[in-house]
Amino acid sequence: MTPARRAIIVQRVLVDEWTSAEAAAAFGVSERQVDLWLADFQRSGMTSLRRAPGRTVVVEILHLTIGRPIRGAARWIMSSLRRVFVRERVPQPLPLRRLNDDRRGRE
Repeated sequence: MTPARRAIIVQRVLVDEWTSAEAAAAFGVSERQVDLWLADFQRSGMTSLRRAPGRTVVVEILHLTIGRPIRGAARWIMSSLRRVFVRERVPQPLPLRRLNDDRRGRE
């Protein structure tokens, strides 16, 4: 669900005084999810609506300490294997263009 859609749900509950159950039914999400978005909004404001669900501090730490190094190692292994198995063409030198008047400077 997009941040704008989450903002509309929060607005319906806080401003328009809908219940969590009404908002959940109207937008097709669980009531528990609406309550979580409301709690996050009251705690962190608009930035909580932009955050991807599940991106807690623990998830970010795991991503930075484990995910990035593993992806980097996999990228290095794949590029090494590509160099071994794929024969790259040797680039051919480009021909140099001559000026229209090659006599310039020889007078």
